[in-house]
Amino acid sequence: MKNWLIPATVLGLSGLALFYASDRGRAQMRAFFIRVARDGDPLREFNRFLDGQLDAIQRTLDDLSEALEEQQA
Repeated sequence: MKNWLIPATVLGLSGLALFYASDRGRAQMRAFFIRVARDGDPLREFNRFLDGQLDAIQRTLDDLSEALEEQQA
């Protein structure tokens, strides 16, 4: 188990080579890249969700800050 990095790398690279060597593999990769180019960023919806959550957190922190300032005054 000590020297697992080299065999894992060789297996991974040989698997990719076999995938690209077949007509079906090349067709699937071509279709994937066309889909990504057509649809844009594959993580777009997830990024929008995270932005919304960060905005909600920022609003909550702003409200908390205002409440603490009013309490001290």
